[in-house]
Amino acid sequence: MGVVTLDPVRRSGMPDGLVVEMDLQTAPAARVRAEVRHLVGRCPGIEVCDAVQVSDELVSNACCHARSPRACRLMVDGRGGFRIEVDDASPVPVRARQPDHTGGRGLLLVAQLATRWGTDYRDGGKTVWAELDRYAGI
Repeated sequence: MGVVTLDPVRRSGMPDGLVVEMDLQTAPAARVRAEVRHLVGRCPGIEVCDAVQVSDELVSNACCHARSPRACRLMVDGRGGFRIEVDDASPVPVRARQPDHTGGRGLLLVAQLATRWGTDYRDGGKTVWAELDRYAGI
């Protein structure tokens, strides 16, 4: 479910926020991080580095472990909350694993940094999402 445009990033306004959609087949991870920094900079009370880390983990997990097509949505709501959704075409559930020298820390970091996170399954794939609320760490 990618956004097919010449520019892999699409911005749209909602009545109460902003959405940026990216096709992960054409948008590099660095572009996702830049968009997160730009959006979260508008959200006082959310740590930019936390939002970047959470987004980077979800995007890299999808790119490493799930099938195409892959896409993500970055959302800022009217209350200053931030949400990332990463879609992929794999029905295989995400799973945290015991960290070792090859990795396994990503979902543990997401669980520690995000206010809440989860997975929504749909026909032939899933959306892994995470939310960071204002002042969640305080």
